[in-house]
Amino acid sequence: MNKERFIGLLKFSIAHHPVCWHYRLHTLHIGSFTLCLGCTGFYGGVFLGAVMFIFRNVVQLDWFGLVIIASSLAVPTILRLMNLPFFNSTRKYLRFLFRLLLGIGVAFGLASITKAPNVFIGFSQFILGVGLYLGIGYQRIRSKDMWTECQDCTFTMSFDCPGFAPFHLSKRIK
Repeated sequence: MNKERFIGLLKFSIAHHPVCWHYRLHTLHIGSFTLCLGCTGFYGGVFLGAVMFIFRNVVQLDWFGLVIIASSLAVPTILRLMNLPFFNSTRKYLRFLFRLLLGIGVAFGLASITKAPNVFIGFSQFILGVGLYLGIGYQRIRSKDMWTECQDCTFTMSFDCPGFAPFHLSKRIK
């Protein structure tokens, strides 16, 4: 893989949204990089939660305490998926904060599996977490407003969308 192809793949993997005004609520711009707002918040939260778990006194919490904290931190995202007015905000800082909290909650949830009272509870908790993750993804995919941002665009769902231009590989690369 040559350098240009690698850079195009790297840029797409950290943004995966068209760089256009329709998706302005889905992206963050840091210098010349465009990042997915949700993924940056979520993975940043997972990292922050792991650091908190490793380097702080959170390790002293028992299984039940970790489960309660993890569940509580997921509430804003659940309320956002229910389209409640405050939680379904267009303010980027709130959307980022909700994803950050969800990421911290996931990190604490994963940590709680390691402290489960027995293998059956830990395995059940893992299966429940995977099921919730897949269920939320399925709900997002079948959502009728998944592509509402693109409805007014002349390039609707087209590979010629200029919003993906920063990710395109040049035609000369084979």
